[in-house]
Amino acid sequence: MDEIIEFLKSSFKTKEFYSRDKQTLKNLIKAKKPSNHELNVLRSQFFELAQNDSSDAETIRLVTWLEEINKCLLPVKDKNEVENRCYFSPGDDCENAIVSCIRNAKHSIKICVFTISENVITNEIIAAKKRGVSVTIITDNDKLNDKGSDIRWLADEEVRIRIDESSSHMHHKFCIVDREILLTGSYNWTKSAADRNQENLLVTEDPKMVKAYLKEFEKLWDVFVDF
Repeated sequence: MDEIIEFLKSSFKTKEFYSRDKQTLKNLIKAKKPSNHELNVLRSQFFELAQNDSSDAETIRLVTWLEEINKCLLPVKDKNEVENRCYFSPGDDCENAIVSCIRNAKHSIKICVFTISENVITNEIIAAKKRGVSVTIITDNDKLNDKGSDIRWLADEEVRIRIDESSSHMHHKFCIVDREILLTGSYNWTKSAADRNQENLLVTEDPKMVKAYLKEFEKLWDVFVDF
């Protein structure tokens, strides 16, 4: 998403958008494969950019009108249609999907993972909290003592964290964004998962799946202890 955003910002500075620019944007979207949710966030960001750049009330009203008309003209999503995306490692695809979902969160991020030691993801979590998103984390009590674990760093940033107290492991790897998007799979939130391991990540907006994982998260949150 970052490459798409930077390209559009560059175009916005010149206020020009030629056929070659349109093709470049289409190619970027095809390569990056943003979800419908990410595209909607992107649209909102650039309408807001246009509004902020407007110097008179009439132009602001025009941009606002265009934004609302655009929303109405977008295809209506079938309530039975579910968007699913899958990613695999080694490689950056899984990490990029996690970062994108966290970056686009508006209200809440509920993370339930075995460990977090990838600084790129940790920085994104902290940035989300600083912009007012509710962030809660459940993690394993043993892994937080590993060298490179970012859990204490996140706690220092006043992210709410709870841990298990058992001798067995809290081995889940899932995350729920805005109570609408579920990320789950074998992928650990670590650098080795991206660089070396054979891992998978599923991102789904299936309401039944999201609801089931929310229930599990809330169950664990109630029985685990504050870190």
